[in-house]
Amino acid sequence: MQRRRFILASGALLSMPWMGASPALAKTAKFTPVISAASDGEGKHIGVWRDDHWQVFQTIAHRGHDSLYHRQRRELVFFSRRPGREMYIVDSKHGGLLHTISSENGYHYYGHGCLSADGRYLYTTENHIAGDGAGSIGVYDCQQDYQCVGHMDCDGIGPHELALMPDGKTLAIAIGGIKTLPASGRKTLNPDTMTPALHYLDIASGQVVERHAAPHFQLSLRHLDVSSSGQVIIGAQFQGSLPSRLPLVYSHQRGGALTAMSYGELPLQFKQDYIASISIDTQGIHAVTSCPRDNLVCLWDLRSLQLQGVYPLRDSAGAIYDAAYQQFILSNGNGQLMALKPEQAKLIPLAYAPGTHWDNHLTLLR
Repeated sequence: MQRRRFILASGALLSMPWMGASPALAKTAKFTPVISAASDGEGKHIGVWRDDHWQVFQTIAHRGHDSLYHRQRRELVFFSRRPGREMYIVDSKHGGLLHTISSENGYHYYGHGCLSADGRYLYTTENHIAGDGAGSIGVYDCQQDYQCVGHMDCDGIGPHELALMPDGKTLAIAIGGIKTLPASGRKTLNPDTMTPALHYLDIASGQVVERHAAPHFQLSLRHLDVSSSGQVIIGAQFQGSLPSRLPLVYSHQRGGALTAMSYGELPLQFKQDYIASISIDTQGIHAVTSCPRDNLVCLWDLRSLQLQGVYPLRDSAGAIYDAAYQQFILSNGNGQLMALKPEQAKLIPLAYAPGTHWDNHLTLLR
């Protein structure tokens, strides 16, 4: 498809927001099994979805958020949504709940984590409640049943998603800047003094070695992904009056400045200013961002730093790149799993779980 034709097709989809995403459509393509948290009329769940059913399934007491697959240990790790204090370790083959890990006293999880390069340690973003809401990175020894062995100061309030950089030595951390404490629920306690940023933390020293402030003090930087070349794509959620008219997606290379991704020729205007899941393909050519409150998914060209396509998807949620089938997998709050192929102007149905509300993040079982 020619570039201009693709732009026009994307614009048409944007103006007719529910085309191409009917839950009634049957599965028409293959995909790698996905790991996710979800909820339905029966409660809150975590597990692995393969084809048209739960391959692994556990009911939990609290809402889950993100997850990861520990390949060496063949274990699934699920993180509670803030201000949850639970991590769940699940056997990926038999589906049994191996461990329920509680955060240390005085801490709660922000819903995200990543593994060290050798798989020995798990790093989590946490709220140091006893430290008046200071952000912290928890360190857990996977070989010792995920026992907490310490915390590192990330020098920012409200760390959310983090990722290991390609050097295997540095963590990229999206600092949301939002101070909350369990006693006041999810209320923002510092709306006028937020300091969102992208921080890089050296694991060996436990020190933040690079800081990049968000362009606006209310532009909460929450989710990110990192390419194999070290390009960080980071998304924001504006905490002031909406719409902000500010760019919400940024690219960063270490040593440089945060660079706003451009909308280019596409007629995109966010109304709710909320970027959720972010995923980069294995070639470092494309990234996808889900925008659940605007019922959209955006495709970005990482070479030109421009928006390449806009796809309507009601209550879009998770996004992950499936290299085996050269597609992005998307989930939403209506129980759908859809495929986005950059060369195609419409989403492709993969699966439908009636009554299921997928949470905002997906992981692959591979």
